[in-house]
Amino acid sequence: MSGSSGIDREEQTLSDTSKTSPDPLVHRQREQQLIQHVERLLEDERLRIDTILGRRPITAFTRDVSRTDRAVELKRQMSEMGVPDRELQGRMPIGEMIEVTLSQKRLWIFRSTVGRLRVVCVSPTKSLIKGEQPQPMNNTDVQRALSQLPASPGSYPTTVVLISTAGFTVEAHELAERSAERTVILVEPNDAGGWTTTGPTETKALSDLFDPEGEDQKRQRVKQFIDANKVDLLTSGLPADRIAAKVLLPQQVVEAELKSYARDNAGLTAKRLDGKVVLFREGTAPPAASSPGGAAMPLIERVKALFARKGDSEKKIAFLSERRAALSMQRDRAYEDMTTLEQQEALLKEQFKNAAGAIGKRRITGQMLQLRKDLERRQQLLSVLNQQINVVSTHLHNLELVQQGQVAQLPNTDEMTADAVKAEEMLAELEADAELAGTVGSVATAGMTEEEQALFEELERETGKASAAPAAEPIASAPEPQPAPPVREQVTEQPTAAPQAQRTEPEPG
Repeated sequence: MSGSSGIDREEQTLSDTSKTSPDPLVHRQREQQLIQHVERLLEDERLRIDTILGRRPITAFTRDVSRTDRAVELKRQMSEMGVPDRELQGRMPIGEMIEVTLSQKRLWIFRSTVGRLRVVCVSPTKSLIKGEQPQPMNNTDVQRALSQLPASPGSYPTTVVLISTAGFTVEAHELAERSAERTVILVEPNDAGGWTTTGPTETKALSDLFDPEGEDQKRQRVKQFIDANKVDLLTSGLPADRIAAKVLLPQQVVEAELKSYARDNAGLTAKRLDGKVVLFREGTAPPAASSPGGAAMPLIERVKALFARKGDSEKKIAFLSERRAALSMQRDRAYEDMTTLEQQEALLKEQFKNAAGAIGKRRITGQMLQLRKDLERRQQLLSVLNQQINVVSTHLHNLELVQQGQVAQLPNTDEMTADAVKAEEMLAELEADAELAGTVGSVATAGMTEEEQALFEELERETGKASAAPAAEPIASAPEPQPAPPVREQVTEQPTAAPQAQRTEPEPG
């Protein structure tokens, strides 16, 4: 029972992406993921930190690595809180820390320290022990965690990477700063299932290195978002900026994955429309085998082929699909503008309600009048866009139906009639062959000849067995247990043969 419950908890943990999850195992896994990533990063020459010689790769120096944790303090804290649960203790984060001291040789014998790197994991231990909803670290929590670090002997720069498994507040991000003595980088999980790093502007490349999520995992999250929103590909499209805001990834990463997704999935294309890379569907009908494809056709030729009714259907479908995606993006922006105006209208209503004098109310009334006129204009724009999208979608649908019929290459009436006549002739030949096979089969399975029957009876008499036994074999295999006519003939012959045997037996005596 305990093993199955552990598996269920682990599956639930892997599916929980909230950074304020109350499950201790979630925070333990996040802590382990960060520490393992940092251990691999110590061998990466891209990791460049501040030293007394300037910003240098960490691999250029001698590295003394020490790894500690606060497991003993966790056990003591659980005892003080009256929760001596070993199972809970095994699932709790233990506050692991890695300290790397960088040094170089002097005079071929002595070593001098040039810099230090500290990676500290902090979790909401008390909340997790009580089973309460943890809260992100605020300014006071971050300052307390930094002050509890042991002082660095000497005057060499120290880079501190503070990891909170429950995240940071917005105000706490201001403590990610850089000075001559210390550089602070904050690392936290986000609600999209990834990680967010915050550091000084001049050390952004360094901060990004402490993101433990690999490139493959980031691309997989983009694919999962596309798969979950495939319905948008049928009506409009998926812009890169909207996906980037949902999955909390850089827009360049999302755009590259959209283009890769379009290459791997037939019928999809990723193009830059109105300054945004949009993933949309070119058409639902399969392309013809001899068609060269209309995606690479120049815009002027596509317009001529569309309105002059020249060119193949695939080029028209590609052009109309692109136009539908562009119009849908304009419609989405119009909806966003209307949402903003509606929020402003609600705010003005609240101001009118709380206004003390008539002058303020008249001013608010004029603002609301202009605001409602803007709403009406946006509504008219949306009506025009919807009509355009409907026209394009209808034309696109008709072209897809035509192309589907051409690709199928169905036979005409004459071909179907000729095939039907050939089928009837073939059936007639098969029927004649079946009758002939039945006749041959009946002859082959007929009874014995007269000579065979006489010899059979003679052998039966010599062995003293009833002659009806072999004839009963086909009867046993028949579905009905009624005797066949040949069996009745053999049974009637048996009494005549028996008296002859009885009369001949006494003569020798």
